[in-house]
Amino acid sequence: MVTEAKSIVDLKKGRIQGPVAWMLVDLALSTGLRVSEMADLKIQDIDFKRGSLKVVRLKRKKKTKETMAIGKDLMDHLREYLEWDDRTKGSLFVGQRGPITYRGLQQMWKAAIKRACLPEELSIHSARHTLATHLLKKTGNLRQVQKQLGHASPATTANMYADIAFEDMQDCVNGVYD
Repeated sequence: MVTEAKSIVDLKKGRIQGPVAWMLVDLALSTGLRVSEMADLKIQDIDFKRGSLKVVRLKRKKKTKETMAIGKDLMDHLREYLEWDDRTKGSLFVGQRGPITYRGLQQMWKAAIKRACLPEELSIHSARHTLATHLLKKTGNLRQVQKQLGHASPATTANMYADIAFEDMQDCVNGVYD
C-alpha cells in the first residue's frame, strides 16, 4: 500500500505528457473523485473565487450536487489547463469527438500509468484510495475524509480506509515504553 501510494504521488509530480492526461491525474489525486464524477464535471462547476468544485454525486440512488473545497495547487492547475484549452463552458474533459466518457478517462489513466512505467494494476480508483489514506493519516479526521469522498456513512469510510499500515504499527510498538 505504501509503495502504491508513493508511485501514484510520483505520477502526479511527474507532469506526464499531455495536458488532458496530466489534468486527469492531478484531479484524481487531489480530490479523490470517482471516475464518473470526473466525467460529469463541467467547467461551470469550478468556482475560482471560493476554491471549490460542484460535484454531482449519487447518494441513495439520487443525484445531488455537493460543493467540495480544493487546494490552491489544483486551482492553479485548473486555471492553467483552461487557458490552454481556451473554453469557458462545457465538460472539463473533452477530446476530438466531444466529452470524454467514463471509459475514456479510464483508458487515459492506463496510458499515463504505462508511460510513467508504473504497475498496470494501479487503477484510477487507486488515486481515490491514496488520497483517502493520506488525508486520514494527516488529519485523523474520519468525518472529513468521509465528506471529501462523498460517502453516505462514516462507517463506509472507516471500513475501507481506517486500516493501520504495518509501518505505523511498527512505529507504535517500538516506542511504547520510552
